Amino acid sequence: MKNKLRLVSLLLLIVAVSGCGLTAKQVVKTQSFGTATSKIGKLGEEEFINIRNGIIEMNKELISIDNTKTASSLKFDRPTSAEATVTRVAATKALKLYGELLVQLVTEDRTENLQIVANSLIDNTTAALNRDLTDGKKGALNKLIAGLGSFLIEKKKADAAKEIIPAYEQPVNELADLLSDDFSLDEGSLGFLKAYDTTAKRLKNASMKLINAGDRYSVLERDRAVYAFILSEKAISRATEISKKAKNVISNLKKANAELVKVIKDKEYSTDDIKVYAKQMQELLNMYQVLAY
Repeated sequence: MKNKLRLVSLLLLIVAVSGCGLTAKQVVKTQSFGTATSKIGKLGEEEFINIRNGIIEMNKELISIDNTKTASSLKFDRPTSAEATVTRVAATKALKLYGELLVQLVTEDRTENLQIVANSLIDNTTAALNRDLTDGKKGALNKLIAGLGSFLIEKKKADAAKEIIPAYEQPVNELADLLSDDFSLDEGSLGFLKAYDTTAKRLKNASMKLINAGDRYSVLERDRAVYAFILSEKAISRATEISKKAKNVISNLKKANAELVKVIKDKEYSTDDIKVYAKQMQELLNMYQVLAY
């Protein structure tokens, strides 16, 4: 009799726990959004460092072929200083960590990684937005960090996902806005990619003067100018293609983010934006590999 009661109790517990988890569609869409967001964060983290290094390299070539430049007239990393780059890296790292956290919430059995990611997510979001998150936005993450000791782990993860995704909607959108300006080539943009493109065009103009000057310069001088010209052309093409792809991805990141909130709240929704976002993110990754710095 006691064994039967134990069996019934166990079955009731299993039913109760499974009923409190996420639906199959919620799991799939959370994983899809999380994977794409982790990828754009990782790409952005690499790209901001690449942009800074590229600007330094192009400015080095510029001063070597343009004898009007002096050591005091050219700051090699302007405007991509180490401090400005660190802020961008924090923003992209926060997106990467958020994506990883969502994926782990719906697929990871172990809990220690969740705690590490949640802590890092708070730290990097705070650094990127230059302000502390509100207690409401940190609440779900703090509860996740403190509350993963129970054997009812899947229920706790599901509850955490249902709280974290709506709470983090606004910070994710703000991080996306930061990325949007930095990957824009629009007139008046002060972003990193615009600075990269402007530096490349400056180098192209300087190198063309030497290349088009006929026999006024030696073979070695022309060779240096040709190298600079090719470097600048590759950078201009790279900036154009990455900006075009990134603009679509970042726009759809915000749409997919709003859609995921509806999915996790079990409201009426479509999942088209998440599908488009994941597809465009993969296209951006493919282009990024082709245009590797």
